Amino acid sequence: MIRTTAIAILLSSTAFGAFAGTPEPVTVAPVVAMPAPAPFWEGGYIGAQIGYAYGDFNLGSDTFNNDNAIGGLTAGYLWSMGNGWYLGPEFQYDFTDVTITDSSTGDTASFDKIARLKLIAGREVGNGMLYGSLGVAYADFSGFGSLIDGFNGSDTSYVVGLGYDWRVGDNWTIGGEYMFHSFSGIGVAGGDVDVNTLQIKATYRF
Repeated sequence: MIRTTAIAILLSSTAFGAFAGTPEPVTVAPVVAMPAPAPFWEGGYIGAQIGYAYGDFNLGSDTFNNDNAIGGLTAGYLWSMGNGWYLGPEFQYDFTDVTITDSSTGDTASFDKIARLKLIAGREVGNGMLYGSLGVAYADFSGFGSLIDGFNGSDTSYVVGLGYDWRVGDNWTIGGEYMFHSFSGIGVAGGDVDVNTLQIKATYRF
């Protein structure tokens, strides 16, 4: 009896093994490394700025100054230099109307438009980027009266600046920038015009 039972168990085990078959091997999918995301500040951007302009007109023996609002457009591109540093060109075009008047004669002179081509060098600081700028500025001037005869025209100067942009979204930044421009040899008297600007800037980064 015992022998018959053992044979029955053995046959049952063999039959179950044959029915179940050999287990299929488990396939493990390879882990694919994802590329690191591009640095946020690298790439092209466009934007606009608005703020304050102060002009100091030194026209021969007479000195005048005045201020007004200023605003315009910005476009640029930055390359990542590694270790949080960025470098690239930026173009700006601003409109304003900084006008001075000689109260004794009524003669006027004004600075109306300015274009800048700058080299931006910056570094990531916290959630933003601190940067300096250096470039050339091209401005339109106009004048009326004998005091500033020959003031009409344009001139090119250098521009230096300092700014900070703050990241406020996936593609947007806001920031502030100060710039100093110095134009020389203006008008028949060979006067100088220094322009300081302080602006708030908003940009969209691609």
